[in-house]
This record gives sequence, C-alpha cells and structure tokens, in this order.
Amino acid sequence: MTWFGKILTFVVLVGSILWMFLTTQAFVARTNWKKRADDYKVAYEEVVKARESEYRRFQSNEDHLKRLLLAETTRSTDALKEVDSLKTASVMVNAQLTTLQENYNKADVQATKLQANVDNSLKELDTVRKRTNDLENEAVALVLATEAAKKEEVKAKNQARLALAIADDNAKKVEELALKVSELRATGGGGAQAQVLRSVTKPPPPVLGNLRGQVTNVSGELLTVSVGIDSGMAVGTVLDVIRLEGGGKYIGTVKVTSALNLFPKQSIVTFTPARRDVPMDRLPIGDLPKSGDQVRPPEALTGGR
Repeated sequence: MTWFGKILTFVVLVGSILWMFLTTQAFVARTNWKKRADDYKVAYEEVVKARESEYRRFQSNEDHLKRLLLAETTRSTDALKEVDSLKTASVMVNAQLTTLQENYNKADVQATKLQANVDNSLKELDTVRKRTNDLENEAVALVLATEAAKKEEVKAKNQARLALAIADDNAKKVEELALKVSELRATGGGGAQAQVLRSVTKPPPPVLGNLRGQVTNVSGELLTVSVGIDSGMAVGTVLDVIRLEGGGKYIGTVKVTSALNLFPKQSIVTFTPARRDVPMDRLPIGDLPKSGDQVRPPEALTGGR
C-alpha cells in the first residue's frame, strides 16, 4: 500500500473516529436535551399546576378577603354609626354627669347640714336624757326627802307637843316661883327664906364646853339655833356667835330669855351684837348674824377669849 493510501486510510480512520465522536456527542446531546426537555416539561407542567393551584388559592383568598373586606367595611360602617351614636350618648352622659355632679355637690352640702343637725339633735337628746335622768334622780330624791320630811314632821310634831307640855309645866313652875320670889322680896325674908330666894335666882347650869351649834334662822334680834334642852340649854344660858369664815370672827352673844323658847333640839334666843353701842339697824351686814354661824359657850368657859 502506498503512503497515500495509508494517509487516506488514516484520515478515514480519524474521520470515522471523529464521526463516531460527533455521532456520540449528538446522541448524548439529543438524549440530554430530550431528558432536559421532558424535565422542563414536567417542571413546567408542575409549575403551571402549582401556579393554577396557587392562583385558585389566591383567588379563593382574594374572594375570602373581599368578603372579609366587605364584612369589615360593613362592620366599620356600623362601628362608625355606633361611634356617632356613642358620641351623642357621651355628650348626653357628660351633660347628665355634670347635672349629677352639681346635684351631688348640693346633696353633699345638704348632707353636711343634715349631719350637723343630726349631731346637734343627738347632743340635745343626750342633754335631754341627762336632764331627764337628773330630774328622775331629783324626783326620787324629792320623794325620799318628802317621806323623810313627813317622818320628821311627825317626829317634830310629837316633840313639839312634848316641848309644849314641858314648856307649859315650866311656865307654871316659873309663875309659881315668880310669885314666891315676889312674896319673899316683899317680906324681905331671911334665914330659910333667903336660902330659897338664892336657889330660885341662881344662874343656869353651865353647858358642856364642847357644845357646838349653828344659827338656822334669823328674824331681827331673834335667832333660832340648833341646840336645845337635850344639849343642856336653859333659861339664862348665854352662847357666843362666831363666824368661821375668813379665819373666824366674833359676832356677839345670844341668850335664852324664856322657857317657852326652849325645845328639845332647838332654841329661840335673843341676839346681842358685839358692838353694843351701835343699834342693830345701823350695824354693817358683816356684823349681823346669819344662817350657818356657829354658836358655842363663851370662851371664858373654855379657856378665855
């Protein structure tokens, strides 16, 4: 074989190899393109399906959203109407609130006044109750005092009857003794008669040194004192009148001048002021006796003035 034939064979071989390579590449490319085309077609179909599904879903969502929008629009319209009505109601409520606040303020003032009136009424009620209780206590005390006074009245009447009987008896004795004294003085008697005269005209027996009484009534120069026959008082008994207020003051003396003025628990005595040179109607009030002044034996009998 010639070189040309060899070269041609080699060229044919190379061409065959190249054609086989190109054929293979074409087949591979065709196969790959078809597979890719099928994949793209499947993918496209899936994308289309997905888009259509998504479109339908979006369409459904859009319809749903439109319905929601319509519902919300309706609700918003209703809400706006309600807001308007609420605004109107709010204005009315504010007006009513203002009126109620004014009424409340007025009622508060009235309540304060009423509370003050109630407090005053309660205080007055407490005062009335206290006064009622005091009056009831006073009434009970008065009833008790009345009963006690009735008992004392009965006792005093009995004592007065006794004192009158004693006074009548003493008066009779005094009259008899006065007659005897007059007879004795007229005859000038002596011996036994003089002894009888001295026994008749002797001074009254002294009272106890610790005797204390009080002036219970003043009527001019006649005083009523709280000591009597039971305390040793007798006709001629002399007592000092002392005012204990202001440290003590000597007012004067009192004397029993009649047996008729003697009683078991009290006596009627005649007052002689300390200032004997001044008439009683010209004496200062402070030098006159009064209820509550003390009577007691002359200080000469209890240790000296």
